[in-house]
Amino acid sequence: MLSTPTREPHAQRWSRAQGHAPYDPKPPCRAAVSPSRPHARGLATLAWPQGRNVHVWRLDLRDMGADAAALLDATETERAQRFVYANDWRRYVAAHAWLRRILGAYLGVPPQQLRFATSPHGKPVLLQASRGVGPSPLCFNLSHSKDLALIAVTAGIEVGVDIEAVRSDLPGPDLAAGVLSATELDELAQCAAADHADSFVGCWTRKEACLKALGVGLQLEPRGLHVGLHPQRQTVQLDGADAPIDITPLAAPSGHCAALAVVGGFAHIEPQDAAHLPEWRT
Repeated sequence: MLSTPTREPHAQRWSRAQGHAPYDPKPPCRAAVSPSRPHARGLATLAWPQGRNVHVWRLDLRDMGADAAALLDATETERAQRFVYANDWRRYVAAHAWLRRILGAYLGVPPQQLRFATSPHGKPVLLQASRGVGPSPLCFNLSHSKDLALIAVTAGIEVGVDIEAVRSDLPGPDLAAGVLSATELDELAQCAAADHADSFVGCWTRKEACLKALGVGLQLEPRGLHVGLHPQRQTVQLDGADAPIDITPLAAPSGHCAALAVVGGFAHIEPQDAAHLPEWRT
């Protein structure tokens, strides 16, 4: 992520008056389930992406949903408790709670029962990624910046997604040199100064989405991956990669840039609405 935290009160000061769980090691009491959403009863209630289509969920992390902190496992809870600032804790908990709700609804599994592992370079994967819905396991990727999150879901296709807030102080000469290829640096120099931040962050999101789709993290240096500063769908073939990477910018609210990358290509992007997400009833 390129963003840095803004200074806010310590997470332990997060007020109940905000309508969200406080920063506390103990999970909160279960809240009433909203009657406006349908309930899952042990069967998958969301249709899986078909073929090479990608489901993309855009989430507002100011809405944590019911029982957010109670849905996380011990590892997630421990990581959440390390955050010093209240908003960082809230955003992390909200993003991972929504991820569990969404994946659980695809699989027909209560959100808190999902189990994750990590690839050798740290990419999260589901341990129970199939429930007889189809031959391909459920693949996903999560990104969040400030109060926005994106979750991309596919059936058996490695996917990466990234969203970043644009900051006026970006990129700076050192960061630009460490992230952009020589050709991209030339393209940046030709941009109007007022466009530098948007152009750089947009380029970074496409690179980050690609690295996340490949699951290599920063093992591949960003400046060694050329995607250009122009926001367009493109195919990138990396040395040693088994398949090309299909990369495209995504629509994002003002002040943000976002991108999607899919190994081997994708057919259609299908936006999803969290308001229609079923809630699990125990």
